[in-house]
Amino acid sequence: MKKYYTIGETAKLLGVTTQTLRHYEKIGILEPSYISDENGYRYYEFNQFHIIDRIKYLQYLGLSLSEIGSIIKKGTVEGLLPALEGQWQTANQELEAIRARIKDIEWYIDYFTYLSKMDVSKVLYRMHMETRHLVYVPCYDSDELADMEIRMAEVRSREELHQLSYRRQYGYELTTSGLFQSKFEPKTYFIYIKNRPQFFTPFYKELPAGDYLCFRTKLLHEKWDTTILKKYFNSLPKPSTIVALEFEDNLVEYMNTDYEVQILIE
Repeated sequence: MKKYYTIGETAKLLGVTTQTLRHYEKIGILEPSYISDENGYRYYEFNQFHIIDRIKYLQYLGLSLSEIGSIIKKGTVEGLLPALEGQWQTANQELEAIRARIKDIEWYIDYFTYLSKMDVSKVLYRMHMETRHLVYVPCYDSDELADMEIRMAEVRSREELHQLSYRRQYGYELTTSGLFQSKFEPKTYFIYIKNRPQFFTPFYKELPAGDYLCFRTKLLHEKWDTTILKKYFNSLPKPSTIVALEFEDNLVEYMNTDYEVQILIE
């Protein structure tokens, strides 16, 4: 076995480039075993190959070259383990973030396909809903839709609310009288958030879990059939929790958007 390997031979054997080996030398991680005084050629010995291999796999594990240089200088497992444990924690945090993003993508796929999966022959239908978390703003009789949107944007821009995880499910709480008169009378305008905030904010509320009586309508047209609703609630107490959820079927126009009206009954 020969003692010295040229920089080109070393690079080829270990799957790196000569530029990489020169960079290792420049930053002080690994210097050639021998540099020719005559021509400046760089040579490496076999016992340096494992160092190059170690640099490669530590880079693959996420360590920076400066960290790797420090570890190699220490030359002990004790010097390596804290860096590996730190990378383990970082990788797990990244994994959790990826899992959360996957769940969000799945949620949006469900959101944009929700109404297309419904049985259109059902005028009224019941659904059980779990507790939902909202950021909301009040609505007033004089409001136009733009007023509600701007009010919501102002609330969401508050610094303390930046950390909340929003989901693009907008909706309205409706008045009982408006429901039975086929009138769009919103009490609040809201957007879903994924979880209950860990701090107090007056703009948070919950939609209670329970069974909801539901129907679909183009809410902003104010043309839903109240006859069947009046018949259903004829001998029942009038509902107080009524929400209308917007489901976008295009990304530009919203006046013709379908809504699902949900009325808490149990």
